[in-house]
Amino acid sequence: MSDNWIILIPDSPHYVPSKAAVTRAESLFRSLAPEAVTIQATISSEVRFFDCGGNFERILCPTCTTEIDIDWWSDQMSKEFESDYPLGRIQLPCCGTLKALNQLIYEWPQGFARFSLEAMNANIGQLKHDKREELERVLGCRLIVIYCRV
Repeated sequence: MSDNWIILIPDSPHYVPSKAAVTRAESLFRSLAPEAVTIQATISSEVRFFDCGGNFERILCPTCTTEIDIDWWSDQMSKEFESDYPLGRIQLPCCGTLKALNQLIYEWPQGFARFSLEAMNANIGQLKHDKREELERVLGCRLIVIYCRV
């Protein structure tokens, strides 16, 4: 049996909300997902990559919408990981545009962040738009919602 996670991260990889905001957001998330096995906020000193696990489909260029070769992307991710994800702009192989890895289009959503708010086996389906907006107001940032199946 697989586990499912709802992972909320800021759309800005280096953004970290205040401790008071994190506490309020954890409480709100618990009320939205009362059946969740765990709800946990995490702040790390460096940027981390949050993936969607078995939900992964593909990665697209945000400029020309060409599918990015997974081997090329993996090589770039290795370079980023070795240098703690500076997320500098790199030339994309499809159209030559300069973009950072966090600017690519991930289907299903994935992202980079120092802060995350996660619920395991929440049994709520997809987070409703108005509830995401409420969490964004509490945390003071726009959120990327990642549905991870492991």
